[in-house]
Amino acid sequence: MEDNGLILQMRHITKTFGSVIANNDVSVSVRRGTVTALIGENGAGKSTLMNVLTHIHKPDEGDIVLNGKPVRFRNALDAAQHGIGMVYQEFMLYRDLTVLENIILGFERKKGGIFIDEIQSRRAVEAICERYHFNIPLNEKINDLPVSLLQQVEIVKVLYRGAELLILDEPTSVLTPQGIEGLFEAIRFLAGQGKTVIFITHKLKEVFAVADDIVVMRDGTVAGTAVPGRIDEHELAGMMVGRDVMLQARKRPASPAEVVLQARNLRVRDGNGVLRVRGVDLRLRAGEIMGIAGVAGSGQQQLVEALFGLREAERGSEIRLLGEDIVKKSARDRRLRGVGYVPQDRLGTGVSPESSVWENAIMGYHIAHGFRSKVFLDRRETGELARRIVRLYDVKTPGIDNRVKNLSGGNIQKLVVGREFIQKNRLLIIEDPTRGIDVGAVEFIWEQIMLLAEAGAAVLLVSHELNEVMQLADRVAVMYNGLLFDGGRHGELTDRELGLLMTRGAGHE
Repeated sequence: MEDNGLILQMRHITKTFGSVIANNDVSVSVRRGTVTALIGENGAGKSTLMNVLTHIHKPDEGDIVLNGKPVRFRNALDAAQHGIGMVYQEFMLYRDLTVLENIILGFERKKGGIFIDEIQSRRAVEAICERYHFNIPLNEKINDLPVSLLQQVEIVKVLYRGAELLILDEPTSVLTPQGIEGLFEAIRFLAGQGKTVIFITHKLKEVFAVADDIVVMRDGTVAGTAVPGRIDEHELAGMMVGRDVMLQARKRPASPAEVVLQARNLRVRDGNGVLRVRGVDLRLRAGEIMGIAGVAGSGQQQLVEALFGLREAERGSEIRLLGEDIVKKSARDRRLRGVGYVPQDRLGTGVSPESSVWENAIMGYHIAHGFRSKVFLDRRETGELARRIVRLYDVKTPGIDNRVKNLSGGNIQKLVVGREFIQKNRLLIIEDPTRGIDVGAVEFIWEQIMLLAEAGAAVLLVSHELNEVMQLADRVAVMYNGLLFDGGRHGELTDRELGLLMTRGAGHE
């Protein structure tokens, strides 16, 4: 069968989950040796479509044509053996194993079909790294590597398994501007060498920077296709959400008031006893948004956990909330004092995946605010709160009794953000609030953050999305190697200047 230059055709794909139609008669074609951007709102059907392609989900209707031939995969491994490799937003790596061990795991070269041939496996990986210009330390443990290298490890892993078609799911979510440029160079080089890339993203600038073709999904269908040179960002955003979208935050001047949060000489260790926060001082006022940028692993996680009470600070550390010493207070005590928290790890910390939408909607709220009955939960009252969050934050779910694990990652994020934002807390500690969220929802959440600050909340925004920090923060700080460096006031430094601080600190300590 002639493939007409197409490596992939997905024809009339329909996939339902109960009463929810995730993909509705979707047809997509991908040209060999190109980069196709797959974009759309949360719940638009992007991940479901890719999970159908990799046979994590079996389609109800439709067929897949790969390299000109119809295929029916038996399982995800069968899809991988047909040359389809996916790099997920959450890295699938074993942190205590070396880079080489992670790459070859399950696909080791064998001696006599029995024993692992580590020498041949290593040579095969080294050949891939040399051919595609990846420079990764094969003997280092995953735990010791920065996130930009972890991204490369995942890509090399799927190449080692013979992938001709690579699917990258939100691959830049934790990279610096320099790291993003490096990834894009690698993607372009892969395409130039004949590989094909499907690039799932919600960042429109990235679409124009790296894509040859664009496929837009909305409400489970293909809303349209485009070529970067023939459409602009605003038109593309409108195609995604069905309305005009602002791509800039409407930032207003802050009016800071009293000091809400103050930390002095804050020192925090991680679970392995390594000092990750090394004497941080910070002060945050009511009505102010302080943004903290930094490469993943620079100490932001331990800083935030100590401020919210999830991790113990070292002796001699000081944390004050409205003048009260809270360094020994629990997270529950801090919630009772008006501290809200949006964690980066939405599945591990933000929600209970096995619980329902309504149960997750009241988590934390029931501690800080409570309900009329002190003994029994009033289902009507809790249901009203849950439905309010679902409505205001456009959480796509069949109902509030649906288990959270059945929601897309972006809709889980909106549920967590909505739960924390409606509580009118004095202090909001927010990590990556728009991670994996589409451009229309980003616009809404940015506006809510600014409104909360204008209403008098103190907002500490920790984000791996540098543009988010630059758009929203009244003051910017950069975390590097456990220390905070001054990143100037709103608009003072460029993204490249902040990116250098993120990778080098201030050049001294």
